[in-house]
Amino acid sequence: MPRAKQLTVQLANKPGTLAQVAQALGKAKVNMRALAVFEGRAKIIADDPAKGRDALQKEGLYASIEDCLTVDMADQPGSLGTICHKLSEAGINIDYAYTGITQSAGKAVVVLVVSDLEKGARITG
Repeated sequence: MPRAKQLTVQLANKPGTLAQVAQALGKAKVNMRALAVFEGRAKIIADDPAKGRDALQKEGLYASIEDCLTVDMADQPGSLGTICHKLSEAGINIDYAYTGITQSAGKAVVVLVVSDLEKGARITG
């Protein structure tokens, strides 16, 4: 199943905040696989979310762990549209999405936060 955990980090709107996040994770040897930054938050798929949260909190940053979907898809036009269409047909709303990297050639990953995580995981899995 494509269920995953993402870190959500509250960011101050000032220079250096994202650097602090990235450096704290790097120092803790936590690798980021996907990243989105918007509206005062960073959303991060990391190889060890719990270790990442602990490292960020030690830096005085508020970080939480939330459920999401990570869906591998072909790195070609139309792949994301197909996934979104399947979710739409099932009546599942996509609250937000962002992309990340994968180790497989010709593949991409999309991170989705959806209105029905269980059903979304079945459909995209």
